[in-house]
Parts: sequence; C-alpha cells; structure tokens
Amino acid sequence: MMKNSDEMVKSLFERREQYITEQNKKRKKAMRITTSLAACFIVIVMVAVAAVPTLLNDTNITLPIGNGETTVNSETTKPFTDNDSTTSPQKNEDTQSVEKDHPITDSGIIKISLFSASPKDPDTDFFGEDELHHIDVILKGNRLYEQIPESEYASYGIGKGLQKSDFGEFVGTMIEVGNSSEADVSVPCSQEPTLAGCEVFFYKPANCEAIIIVRGNEHCSLFRFKYFTEEGIGYSDEYKIFNVLTADDILRIDYRIEIPNGAIIATKKEGSITNSSELKAFFDITMGLKPYANASALSGDPKWMIEAREEYKKLSKDEQMYVEASVVLKNGLSMTFSYQPNLGTGYVPGHLFLSEENNTIMRQIFQE
Repeated sequence: MMKNSDEMVKSLFERREQYITEQNKKRKKAMRITTSLAACFIVIVMVAVAAVPTLLNDTNITLPIGNGETTVNSETTKPFTDNDSTTSPQKNEDTQSVEKDHPITDSGIIKISLFSASPKDPDTDFFGEDELHHIDVILKGNRLYEQIPESEYASYGIGKGLQKSDFGEFVGTMIEVGNSSEADVSVPCSQEPTLAGCEVFFYKPANCEAIIIVRGNEHCSLFRFKYFTEEGIGYSDEYKIFNVLTADDILRIDYRIEIPNGAIIATKKEGSITNSSELKAFFDITMGLKPYANASALSGDPKWMIEAREEYKKLSKDEQMYVEASVVLKNGLSMTFSYQPNLGTGYVPGHLFLSEENNTIMRQIFQE
C-alpha cells in the first residue's frame, strides 16, 4: 500500500514538472512572436520616414514640430489660414506695388491723374469753389504736402507720366484723419477721403523728402512739401527735408522787396543772388535761426513780439517793407523764405529775432 502511495506522489510530481515545462515553452514562444512583431513595426516606421522626403524630393523635411508647424529647409512654416498675413520686404514696393493695381502702358509710363476733392459738406466745409480743399498729405505728424498742379509737371522734367524708376522708398499707406492735429507720426495721413488707402512713395529723382508720389484709387500724382503744421520747428529742419547740407547745394536766391500800400502790395525791387560768399552767409545765418513756439494756441504772440509790432507800426510805409524769396536749389527744387528787416532786429517768421550783426549782413545780401 505504501509503495503504491509513493508511486502516486512521484507520478503527480512528474506531471507537475511536465506541466510547468510546457507552460514555459508557450511563454517563450509568445515572447518571440511579440519581439518579431515589434521589430517589424520599427522597420515599417523607419522605411516610412525615409520614404516621405524621397517622394517629396526634399531631404530637409522633418517630422511635425508643433500645431500645424513643419520645418522645411531649416525654416518653420505654418499652414495658411484666413488670419495669416504676409509681410513682404520693405516694398520692393518700389517696383512690385507700383504694378499692383495701376494701369501701366506698354511703354512703362504711369499716367498722371490728379486727385479731386470729395463732395463738400456745406455745414462743415468753408473752402471756395475753385480750391482743391483738403487735397494734401501729412507725413510724420507735422509735414504738410500739397498736390502739384499738372501745369507745373514740366518744370519737374515730367512729360506724359511717371516711370516705374521714379518711385523711391515706400512711405506707407494713407489713413484719413479729421484734422491735422490728429495726424499719426507713423503713417501718411490726409483729411480727404479719396486719399484714404492710397500708397505713398518718395519721388526718387528729387533725392530728398520734399516730393512724394501718391497713387491709388485709379489716381497718381505728385505732392510737394509746403510747411510744418507745428510751431517751434526751424528753417534748418526744412533744409533737411530738401537735403540741403551746405551752401553749395543752393544755386541762387530769387527775391523781391515789397512795400504795403493800403490793400495793395507794391514791388520795390527784384533781384537774384548768385555770389557764392553771399549764398554761404545766407545759409549760415538761416541754419542758425532759433525757432520759437507760443505757450498755447490761445496765448497769442509773446510779449517781445507784441512790443516789436507796436514799434513797427510807427515806421513809414517804405520802412515796413519785407522780402519774399525763393531759394532755388541745385536739385531743381526751391524753398520759400520771408524776412522783415525792420521788425525788431530782423524777423524770419517762426523764429526769434536776428542778432543785430546778422541782420546787417542779411540786409546787405538783399541789397536793401
């Protein structure tokens, strides 16, 4: 009986060992299958990664790096959406933008077409019928440019129209403002609605910032600097706009001496200054003029000016004469200049009085 019992136990142990052995074999087989599948998956992924650039013929493409971003040729790009905007380099707009929506003839000439004022509002508009009201542009918040009449284009060497090469640096796109005091320093501004949205360029042949081109809304014309809309800006700042660096940039000064005679202005004398030493003296004095500004728009003239005007009224009509001049530059442009020798110690509008010495020199220049 004991023997049979021992045999039974031995038999049970043998079967248990056999069962464990079989289970181990099954686990190893399953692990081999899993490893093989994993290896196959890795191979498939590697083949796919290698194949995509080949298919697209660009070996610099990598896997996505962000939400819709991809690195292509070392640059990160995003898919186009309605909210995307593209900024091109500072206008190759000299050329690209010129061709965008303005008719250009086969000869490459852009026809001149002056801007006209929008219909006047009788409640707010007090300009005369013959005036091109509000047809002006303000740059940098205080430079006012007026539209050049078409009859004067010949004096600028412009015939049938503008060449694409006439378009210089792109200044900006025009916005409309209610008045000059609201002008933005960063973009071109105008009170005229028909100018809103137009593109502004510097006129390249002038080689300065005194002439600009305005184009858009099926029009294209030139505008020239007229004056500063703010006080406290000197004649030297105007020289900068016209790119006048030395007296050598001045060709001559045409002038006339005028005398008030009631409602009539009589011209006492006219002349031109071409002497190089006189042109240099004029340039040096005007470069050194010191501008002034009233404390406020409501404050009126300063006390020193009020006192000088009272004395000025006591002078004879001949002594109340003043000089109106055109400073003709070698770049073909001209600047205006006004001067009252006997107001105070010599007065150029917008500036403090001249020194007595400089006033004496200026009077000699104009041979007064």
